[in-house]
Amino acid sequence: MTTYSDSLTIYTSVNDIPSEQWNTVVQNKSIYLSLPYLKALEQSLSASIEFLFVLAKTQENVPILAGVFQLASFTYKKGAQANLLLKLFQDCKNSDESVSIKGLICGNIFATGAHGYAHTDLISKQSACELMAATAQTIKNDAAYDALFSVLLFKDFASENARQAEILKDFKYRDFQADVVMQLKLQPSWATFSDYLHSMKAKYRTKANSAYKKSQALTIQSLTVSQIVENESRLRALFENILSKSDYQYGEHYPNSFKALKESLGEAFICKGAFLDGELIGFSTAFENGTSLEASYVGIDYEHNTKYAVYERLLYDYVEEAIQRNVAHLHLGRTSELIKSALGAVPTEMTLFVKHRSKLKNALLKPIVDTISPSEYQLRRPFKTEYYTN
Repeated sequence: MTTYSDSLTIYTSVNDIPSEQWNTVVQNKSIYLSLPYLKALEQSLSASIEFLFVLAKTQENVPILAGVFQLASFTYKKGAQANLLLKLFQDCKNSDESVSIKGLICGNIFATGAHGYAHTDLISKQSACELMAATAQTIKNDAAYDALFSVLLFKDFASENARQAEILKDFKYRDFQADVVMQLKLQPSWATFSDYLHSMKAKYRTKANSAYKKSQALTIQSLTVSQIVENESRLRALFENILSKSDYQYGEHYPNSFKALKESLGEAFICKGAFLDGELIGFSTAFENGTSLEASYVGIDYEHNTKYAVYERLLYDYVEEAIQRNVAHLHLGRTSELIKSALGAVPTEMTLFVKHRSKLKNALLKPIVDTISPSEYQLRRPFKTEYYTN
């Protein structure tokens, strides 16, 4: 625990956080800022990720902001091939052409959206963002963190929140657009999955039925804590299959947290397995976060994916779960925009803000950031006309 002033304290362990004051700020605003969630991550991922927990109070000792920074490494596998300038920013020498960078991140690295902090009504959104930026600056100036990160990142801001986060530019951050996040708005008339299918045009209803027909040999079931432990190595292997196809790599130990997350969050954390003749060939994870179901990571055995439509079935299963839980929105994350739009999801633009702790390298960031843009994508409109006019 480090107290930088009477009003700002940074804790290095969840166990040190004054829970009553933290909960006064967070309430039910985000599961990703809840103490049970944070404790599960700290318990299972502390070997690869360091967490810094921020609590700010007024001079009258009233808590007004609770936030989290994560210290983690990101690897861009094609860094040198794509941009030689990226080599200037690597924090360790890799044997291949990849570039690894250590970052101080405000925002959950395992979830899309602005989940880095919460605040009370005593301060505005802009003031809260400014306070977190000032805290990041304080951490940067602390000699204890000199070698632990080189890049500071605030993620992921949508529309109005992005405008409020423009204050970060006063701290020399540069903004850029990441890939869009796909989200499905659920209709009140969808009491069952069959209702959802009937709201679709025939073409897309046929597509969904085809995925279910291909996957009928699969058994999809929620995993208990003991089943997660029993399948731990297989879950890791399936997750690594996904990482191997990505240009980026971070949080490779994330499956190690599944057991702790299930123990801490219960039904709010969903971990499902797709079994073929008793063999786990896919999994999906998700969180119920207020009025939303937020899809997290999946894992797939690609040898079976095409024949049994594993990935498609897991996506449709997210829709089924969202309807059963009677939530308002289903967040399906980044990538695979075309297939997710065929489920009815639409894109939401996301803005991130980044800077380097070195003034010189921060200036050199501009040509790199200027080349970053969302991946191109195509969209489908699977629903009948009335869906889009409601």
